[in-house]
Amino acid sequence: MDPITLSLVTVGLLLALIGLGLPIAYSLAIATLVMMAISGEAEQALFIAESAFQSLDSIELVALPMFIFMGAVIAISPAGKDIYRALHRLLPVPGGLGVSAVGGCTLFSSMSGSSPATVAAIGSSAVPEMIARGYPPALACGIVVGGGTLGILTPPSIVLLLYGVVTNTSIGQLFMAGILPALMVAALFSAYTVWSMWRFEKANPQIRQAMLERDRSESEAPLALLRVVPFFVMILVIMTALYGGWATPSEIAAVGAMASIALVLAIYRVTDLHLWKTLLLKTVRDTSMILVIAAFSYYLAQFLSYHGAVTAISEGLIGTFGNKWLTLLALWLMMVAIGCFLPPFAIVVIVAPMFLPFVLEAGFDPIWFGVLITLNMEIGCITPPLGINLFVVKGIAPQLPMRDIMLGSLPFVAILVVASLLLVLFPQIALWLPKTMMGS
Repeated sequence: MDPITLSLVTVGLLLALIGLGLPIAYSLAIATLVMMAISGEAEQALFIAESAFQSLDSIELVALPMFIFMGAVIAISPAGKDIYRALHRLLPVPGGLGVSAVGGCTLFSSMSGSSPATVAAIGSSAVPEMIARGYPPALACGIVVGGGTLGILTPPSIVLLLYGVVTNTSIGQLFMAGILPALMVAALFSAYTVWSMWRFEKANPQIRQAMLERDRSESEAPLALLRVVPFFVMILVIMTALYGGWATPSEIAAVGAMASIALVLAIYRVTDLHLWKTLLLKTVRDTSMILVIAAFSYYLAQFLSYHGAVTAISEGLIGTFGNKWLTLLALWLMMVAIGCFLPPFAIVVIVAPMFLPFVLEAGFDPIWFGVLITLNMEIGCITPPLGINLFVVKGIAPQLPMRDIMLGSLPFVAILVVASLLLVLFPQIALWLPKTMMGS
């Protein structure tokens, strides 16, 4: 079986197993073992445990459970609600409430690194508040669904961390490269929100007046801002230490996890032991799930690489399209399609090692490519059938039909497509900060 056919059959089998409801990790393992048997290499299955163990033998992966735990700890506190309230009072413009939600998602995601956690933390207060103040329900949901995607791009990003590990790329530079694209996406989301609400308020002036009167009756924002300042200082210190080379990502993640515990205990008095036990168990489950998927993805990549599939795919893509930009477009469309079915961390550990040879051969920067595919996977977070952000918002606003939530999210999908195009046309959006700050 030639390498290209082998790859197509393997991926087809993998998707079929996932479609049947088998967990992603088991689907990866079974697809690899079946293809080994078909290729006459059944005896190689004896080394699956050794290969899986070796793939996880990386000190950088120690940062993974620490960042997951740090995000979970912050998510249980009212920090998201406080961020939202504080920003809202600072933005007295049409759509200011929505812009506050986008800003809250941007800031909270820098503490959690998780898209669903960001949606849950900000959306739990933002969606009901926006609807209560007269925002169109579809727009209110779309703002939070879209804003939550910043959780996998804003550092510390678990997706960028995994990309750095599987491609042997600097995690510090990847985190730095994600900052400006995240701010660009947040600015585009905010601009669309202001424009939409300006049109809506112009057609419904009584809505604007009701919002202003309600704002004047609230006085909690200054206190809310004071409560979240220590969290911002913590993130600033963590990022400074990481980008300044003062410590490794694993050491910084451990410090961040301990600091988040101390801040949540001191500021919000979260002392429920059962809750802390639940957090620890959740961290173990999430970390184990991601690492098992990463291990079997590595095993699959090794099998395909041994048969020359990775090189054949890279050469075949360029040969088929005859142009590196058309090839990049094909990869982008492929990842959008895959993102509708698989979570971002699964995509990055499967796809990144497979397409990295093409990226290097075509002369693209691997750090830029990491940010591009992460931005690409944000689209998957808000598109069905997986679209996890859609389901989180549906849980926050169960009275709204899923159709309205999806329709409200479509403009934000379009904005993410525009942001991807801008990143392709102007790669310095991602590369300027790491090159300037870290001299790469």
